[in-house]
Amino acid sequence: MSGGRVDYRVQGAVGYLTLDAPPHNILTGALMTQCAEALDRAAADRTLVAVAVGANGTAFSAGADVGEHRPENAPAMIAAFSALFDRLGSLDLPIVMAVDGAALGAGFELALMADVLIATPRARFGQPEIRLGFFAPVGVAWLAQRVGLGRAVELTSTGRTCSAAEMEAMGLVSAIVEPDGLAARVEAVLDDCRRASPAVMRLNVGCLRRLQGRPFAEAHREAERVFLDELMRLDDVREGIASFYDKRRPAWGNR
Repeated sequence: MSGGRVDYRVQGAVGYLTLDAPPHNILTGALMTQCAEALDRAAADRTLVAVAVGANGTAFSAGADVGEHRPENAPAMIAAFSALFDRLGSLDLPIVMAVDGAALGAGFELALMADVLIATPRARFGQPEIRLGFFAPVGVAWLAQRVGLGRAVELTSTGRTCSAAEMEAMGLVSAIVEPDGLAARVEAVLDDCRRASPAVMRLNVGCLRRLQGRPFAEAHREAERVFLDELMRLDDVREGIASFYDKRRPAWGNR
């Protein structure tokens, strides 16, 4: 399977990554490599406050190319897969996703990397690999962190498809909106992110990702170290305090 592309653009301090391989946005190795390259650009752009991920077509992504799972093709496929998810897991920016239609297999794994996931009622989520003789690497590594071990075992072992409402109940979906309101809801989240200093946002999200799962005392001490040694050196801290007393919106210098 071939064709399709990834569109990446920056607008208003947000990097917009859009899968453009309609109708199903199958994640071939080539498409995953394009996604990873776009995320490299986002990671290097210190003016950003968030990354938004969406898709054109009837599905968010119906999964990876099944043909690339053949044993002789699997090493190249997994290399592209690993590069993409390594970028997502290490990105020190909020990841906001819009899911309309199917998010299955690798498409579901992609959705698992969202910090804020806005879905429509017609969104569907599932990890059907088990029915084809595979398991989902990110599903088994990360799904339990998002929905709990029991739910993760259930979803990856049965391969069943879940509604957006079920995923909202499990805590994966942040909100459900009608398709004609999806873009506006995503932009509302992004506009809230735009109120932050890009430099401070990266420290905030970087700490959250790095400290997840550590014992409280250890995580707390590291967060305080970053607060004192890195955050307090930023000019934007003084600007934020000044804007509070001046009763105005801050003019971030991003430094």
